[in-house]
Amino acid sequence: MTNKKKLLITGVSGMLGSNLAYYFRDEYQITGLYHQHEMCIDRVETQKCDLTNEDEIEDCLKIYGPDIIIHCASLTHVDYCETHKEDTYHVNVAATQNLVKRSKNSKFIYISSDSVYQGLKGDYKESEVSDNQMNYYGATKFKGEKAVEQLSNALILRTNIFGWNYQNKESIGEWIVNRLKADQEINGFEDAFFSSIYTMELIRILDICIQKDISGTYNCASSNSLSKYDFAVKLAKKFGFKESLVKPVSIEKFPFKAKRGKRLSLNSEKIQNKINYQLPDMEYSIDQFYRDYMSGLPLKIKKAGFSSKDEAGMIPYGRQWLTRSDINAVTDVLDSNYITQGPKVELFEKSLMEYCNSKYAKVVNSGTSALHIACLAAGITSGDEVITSPITFVASANSAAYCGGRPVFSDIDQRTYNLDPEKLEKVINSKTKAVIPVHFAGQSCDMEKIWDIVKLAEKKYGHKIFIIEDACHALGSKYNGKMVGSSVYSDMTIFSFHPVKHVTTAEGGAVLTNDKDLDDKLQKFRSHGIVNSLDKITDIDSAYDKLPGKEKRIKTWYYEQISLGYNYRMTDIQSALGISQMKRLDLFVEKRRQIVNTYNQAFQNVSNIQIPFELNGCDSNFHLYVLLFDFEKIGISRTEYMARLRKKGILTQVHYIPVHTQPFYQKNCGTSWGDFPVAEDYYNKCLSIPLYPKMTQKDVQKVINDVIATLGGDV
Repeated sequence: MTNKKKLLITGVSGMLGSNLAYYFRDEYQITGLYHQHEMCIDRVETQKCDLTNEDEIEDCLKIYGPDIIIHCASLTHVDYCETHKEDTYHVNVAATQNLVKRSKNSKFIYISSDSVYQGLKGDYKESEVSDNQMNYYGATKFKGEKAVEQLSNALILRTNIFGWNYQNKESIGEWIVNRLKADQEINGFEDAFFSSIYTMELIRILDICIQKDISGTYNCASSNSLSKYDFAVKLAKKFGFKESLVKPVSIEKFPFKAKRGKRLSLNSEKIQNKINYQLPDMEYSIDQFYRDYMSGLPLKIKKAGFSSKDEAGMIPYGRQWLTRSDINAVTDVLDSNYITQGPKVELFEKSLMEYCNSKYAKVVNSGTSALHIACLAAGITSGDEVITSPITFVASANSAAYCGGRPVFSDIDQRTYNLDPEKLEKVINSKTKAVIPVHFAGQSCDMEKIWDIVKLAEKKYGHKIFIIEDACHALGSKYNGKMVGSSVYSDMTIFSFHPVKHVTTAEGGAVLTNDKDLDDKLQKFRSHGIVNSLDKITDIDSAYDKLPGKEKRIKTWYYEQISLGYNYRMTDIQSALGISQMKRLDLFVEKRRQIVNTYNQAFQNVSNIQIPFELNGCDSNFHLYVLLFDFEKIGISRTEYMARLRKKGILTQVHYIPVHTQPFYQKNCGTSWGDFPVAEDYYNKCLSIPLYPKMTQKDVQKVINDVIATLGGDV
């Protein structure tokens, strides 16, 4: 089982952040946050997060629940910080304050800088810091320290580092090595001293601090100091480059925009004594820097990381959100005795029942399979009609056809895009065996009205008419204050766990019901029509051994096939993923709602666009965000509009082509264009724009800007 502590690293795309992730990735369950430089790291969960945005920080901490936070993210280019003070304050101070405010339950480690000291005398002890730093960068790092000090168990490390970068940026050590390797002359300040430490040495010390649960403020640097000239010469000598390429100069000759301290050596005796560990001198750090270079560490770090898994710069219309916890849940099953037909299936079913307040649940290998066995359990057969919406995926109708039934369509409500109850009432007849209302885009149909209509029809025609909610879009939605899936106004409810749904098992589905007889049938149809419990088998005598003079013993291997069934089972691997995902379902719904509110506000007054409508009593999970465009008035085809958005990095989709217009249904059910005008008008205008919980505010704003701008015809 996975018992690793959870470590969150900010600034994971930077040198120290990526080195930390590489070093600790086998010891901790790591999440790395980045802002501008999108990346992934093997065996590390990476997530884009704007640390200046309080909502994004709160979401990340809710999802990942770190035991330890190492806050590396900051703007570090001293001259840039001096000339871009507002940006620097937001990143180095406000972001730190935001993170501290929401990190009460995590061990907080703040990576500060030697720039908090004035740089006049050197050999600085921790107490020798003032409120007057030599430059704005140092001032913001000190203000960050003040924010972190509010946490009782925080650790603050003041340091200066060099090492190997994941990205193409260069630390001072890399810059020197790369120039000398190219046989280029470089300048080295002979009057500027520092105590820089190699990143991997700093991380080893940090590891000890974590193990010993050290808190407080400490200098953590090499035990001696060198001028930057001597540092460059020693690197040249170690790497075998020409020492003569390094030219001694004075820092006074360079017109920096920000002041630099000449003597920034740090006294690190306090941390040495606290952890009982001798800190390395700069010569040792250089040795380790060289050793790791020769062992190929720079390449290993770069190979461990790779760029975004999506198309470069593309924002898809939907996508799953898998965390390291999800991955660990799956690998735990792979390490167990059961990868299918084990305990995780029942636990996943239990989580669905508890969440939806349903008595029974059966999980299967797809939403389509769930619809199929629901129709089988309802007894759909030849001659039966099953009414559903034309605006749905074809599986809603196909499930009736699989059983020999005849799919019948009823037009939609022009506001909700769900079945219109008044039109449904006119379609029900004596052949109707079931109604499958589709909760399109996550909004529940008006189930109470549909229930009343069906009950009146049952009395009129004298037979049971099943209501099967197709809630493949609607896990997490509510209707009249009750969870979709509680089946208050239906016999069964169907869910899907496809990757773009709120909860994914890669592929998967479920049927929920409050009827024990239906649940028994669902179980049977899911697994070959086979039963093996004594209360289900038909030939009890054959289930026992009959030995003369001995007590009857049940045959543990005995089973019976009592009907035709299917292999629609879900594996424990999928179920484990589903269980893990269910823990974050409410957060997924909340995050989508925030994005929808932003979209609604942005699009509600835009000409020729119609935003989604929510019926009173319906609390949608917003599986999709569908806008209706009057493309004719806009003067552009939908195809061209989608292509232009794609060029800008926005991927959109059409949900759905009306099922009654598909050739199969035109041929077998006699349907045609013109049968359902509201559905067809919707289809001609609809377009789903990106909506998924992992979207950042920057993503959302880009979608808004591009959707509106592209209406003007620009490319």
